[in-house]
Amino acid sequence: MRNLPTTKGLRKKVKPDEILDSIDQSYQKNLDKLRSSLGQPNSPLLKYERDLQISLLETSPQRDDELIDNMASKLKDTVYYLSLPKKERTLVTQRMRSYHSELVQNQLVRINLLLEDAEIGSPKHGRDPTPKHKGMNLVREILTRIKKDLEIEKGHWDNLSRAGYLTGLQNSMGEFFVALKNLSMTQKDQITLVQQLFDDFNVDWEEGDRENIRVSLQQSALANYEKTQRDIRQIPSTFFSKSLSEELVTDLVDHARIMKKRLRRF
Repeated sequence: MRNLPTTKGLRKKVKPDEILDSIDQSYQKNLDKLRSSLGQPNSPLLKYERDLQISLLETSPQRDDELIDNMASKLKDTVYYLSLPKKERTLVTQRMRSYHSELVQNQLVRINLLLEDAEIGSPKHGRDPTPKHKGMNLVREILTRIKKDLEIEKGHWDNLSRAGYLTGLQNSMGEFFVALKNLSMTQKDQITLVQQLFDDFNVDWEEGDRENIRVSLQQSALANYEKTQRDIRQIPSTFFSKSLSEELVTDLVDHARIMKKRLRRF
């Protein structure tokens, strides 16, 4: 236990907040540039929005702005990666993955240590009868559910492919591609939109032709996003318990969802 850092200690060692702050700063710095790229006159994005407006017998520049703002919000992490050279993109992903992987492992170890000792708070005393410790039984039930969720998360991190210079983009663009699909945007126009974005941000990826964007970026981004959404949908079953109140289970599920969404960003 002495050599096992707390989550706070691990965060102090790896300093993930530095990267999170850089992402926020990059987004604010480049937001106007991002909006300009998405909303340029020949943008496929506006064509689909205007087609929708015509079908609804209405036209509104405000709807264009709302669509651009909505799409820009889905590229917050992406903008940060777009501004980095290949090597730095890879290093960021490796650093955050190392932090999250160790975080999950350390929390599992701490929980297991507590669960292994059934007499915490109520040690046996010779032959004297020891009443059940209702409070600790509740704690153990909660920790058992959290442990199960952490084991699932550990399996995710243990089976990730090696991080590369595209990994950050693949992890951050899934929701964006889903939103484009929901607009009924064709594959061709989706790739054109991404190409425009890459050109405007001078992305360090000389192999970023249309086919590479489709295969190496779009397909991987959608696969990552769908896996995360599938895992999030399974969380309620992980925390199902007849021993815990509905309110408590809901709280546990909410926190597990937040944690998974945050960790899976990288």
